[in-house]
Order: sequence, then C-alpha cells, then structure tokens
Amino acid sequence: MKHFLWVTLQRLLNPSCTIHAAGLCRHVKLGQGVTIGHGSHICAGRIGKYTYINKYCLIDRNTASIGNFCSIAYGVKIGLGNHPVSWVSTHPFAYDSKYGFVKTNKAFTGQVSEPCVIGHDVWIGANAVILAGVNVGNGAIIGANSLVNKDVEPYSIVAGSPARHIRYRFDEKIIAELQQTAWWEWEDAKIRSRIQEFDNPEAIIRNMSDQANG
Repeated sequence: MKHFLWVTLQRLLNPSCTIHAAGLCRHVKLGQGVTIGHGSHICAGRIGKYTYINKYCLIDRNTASIGNFCSIAYGVKIGLGNHPVSWVSTHPFAYDSKYGFVKTNKAFTGQVSEPCVIGHDVWIGANAVILAGVNVGNGAIIGANSLVNKDVEPYSIVAGSPARHIRYRFDEKIIAELQQTAWWEWEDAKIRSRIQEFDNPEAIIRNMSDQANG
C-alpha cells in the first residue's frame, strides 16, 4: 500500500512523466517526459528527460544516472553487483550486516563500488545486462541480450556476452562534433526548430558551426 501511494505521489509530482513502475526508490529524480513501463523496478539516482524504460527492467542502486533521450528496451538490467567467488560462500550473509552474521559490512576482492553511469541518447537492446561500475558513453548502442562488463565508448555499437565493440556509428570527426553540440541539453523549443535536421548529423553540426561563426 505504501509503495502504491509513493508511485501515485510521483505521478502527481511529475505530471509530464508516464510511470507504471512496479518499484520506484525514494531517491530517484525524474526528468521531464520520462516513461517507465509496467513491472520495472527503478533505483537509479537520476533519469534524464524523455528517457523511456520499457517493461520489466531492473535499474539497481548502483546506477548513479541515466542520461537524456535514452531508449531502454524490454527486460534490461543495469547496475548489477557481484559476489565473492573465492570465499567459502558466495551468499551475502558473509559480508552484508543485514543478515546478522557480521556486525558491519565487509568488502571483498573484486567487489565493485563504482557507480554505473549511462550517458545521453543511449539505446540499450532487450534483455541486455550492464554490470555495476560500467560507464556507457553518449550515443552508444548496446545489442540485445548483451552482457556489458566494461566501459562503452561514445557512439560505439557493442554486442555479445561479454559485449565486444562492433563498430562506431560515425567517423571520429563526426563523433567529436556531435559531442560538442550536446544537443541532448537543448531546450525543447530549439529541438523542435531543428527537428528536420535530426536525420542528418552533418546538417546539425554545420548549422551549429554557422551559428557560432555568425
């Protein structure tokens, strides 16, 4: 009941968002126009504007932020942690105080404490898994069913288990210039005024350069 009331409150506080989450942690901050599908459990620190998260996703507490305009498909899991493989047991009772066997939490070799950060305009395919401590750069694409256990470069396409680099979406010059535009931070009115250029990266870059020189 408490959770239902909390989700209802978040809908009222974020009227531009569509929230159907099964779970939504209290620290989560939502940007404008965020969509969260049915059955998803969301504990990211921040989710940027117009990002959509499809059904039955798990975004763990290890996820510090998800950027603007991200597309997260069905069944994606982000920020998953690990367990000790060289201890007697892999179960967390041996290092997590909540089970009552240890008085304070213990770290173990290989434990990932760094947050997972997803950049802007990232597309994550269905059922992909991104582990804690991984950073995914702006404009990257993660293939469906991939296991991502290391950082992904901006505008890189990766796939597989573990995920491997397939190719870049654009050449090095275009990538650098798209990064400089930071279009994902533009005001909505500016995006609307330039929407006809969004099928042409060179046009976006050229017009930004013309404005800067003008």
